[in-house]
Amino acid sequence: MKYNTKLKPLIIPEYGRHIHSMVDSLLEMKDDKKRNEQAKVLINIMGNLNSHLRDVEEYKHKLWDHLLIMSKNQLQIDFPHSKSKTKEIETEVRIKNTQGSVKHKHYGKLIVMLIKESVQIKDLDLRNKVFYQIAQQMKRSFLNWNQTNVQDIQIWEDLEQLAGCTLNLDRTTVIPVFQIHTSRKKNYHKKTNRKYYSKK
Repeated sequence: MKYNTKLKPLIIPEYGRHIHSMVDSLLEMKDDKKRNEQAKVLINIMGNLNSHLRDVEEYKHKLWDHLLIMSKNQLQIDFPHSKSKTKEIETEVRIKNTQGSVKHKHYGKLIVMLIKESVQIKDLDLRNKVFYQIAQQMKRSFLNWNQTNVQDIQIWEDLEQLAGCTLNLDRTTVIPVFQIHTSRKKNYHKKTNRKYYSKK
């Protein structure tokens, strides 16, 4: 059984591997007439992927360009349009990760940086207050990522793990997620439809 990881990478993945296989079969055809006929059939198949746009002239031009790109500019057929200047697409080049590696990605890199800075605070009372605020944000981030209930002990353990040292924190403290705001009671005035007429 062949896995996709062992096959060659797709140039335009949106079309799928079957379309790319058809393009490769066109390159192997020696008969020019048959190759042109099969290319038109392949364009119709590619157009069926977006059937509402296949009859638009500009979209047909785009399909022919895609066919040329998938063949790596090696397909010799009678193109109905002038060939567009296409560059060979490098499929094996990976985008460099500038964010670095974060072990708990759901917390985010800023939380990790904030914990590293908070460890250096010398005032223990101030440092503990800062860590309690960080724990609240960590719990919010965890719930946004997982949408399930999370145990507070898990947040405290992750906080110490990211800090890289033992923190003198009360793990029995309940971490609140949302702040409770006291709302003022609004006074509503009842509207009446009674019409007042001035006496003559």
